[in-house]
Amino acid sequence: MAEARSSKNRMTAMERRRRRSGASGYILIAVIVSLITAVVMIQIHDVKTRLKVYEEQDQALDEQIAAELERAEELNELEKYVQTKAYAEEQAHEKLGLVNEGEIIFRLEGN
Repeated sequence: MAEARSSKNRMTAMERRRRRSGASGYILIAVIVSLITAVVMIQIHDVKTRLKVYEEQDQALDEQIAAELERAEELNELEKYVQTKAYAEEQAHEKLGLVNEGEIIFRLEGN
């Protein structure tokens, strides 16, 4: 009977060890899952921050594109105007002092 009790006591001691290792195993798994979750959350935050920066850069580049397209349109209009006779006459009048027939020039004498 003494042997039966000691073997019974041994089984309970072994069961206790298993239960302890099982509980510590669950705790270890919980800690690992928590760490992985924390790392993933940090990564998500970093990605969201980079995404916000890229969206701001995208918006700034869209504004630059719109400004350059407007400037290109203005340059096209200027190119068309430069090829007209009116532009040539304007430049001749301003830079060379030429006048059309029938125009009278009045000059004020300086002191």
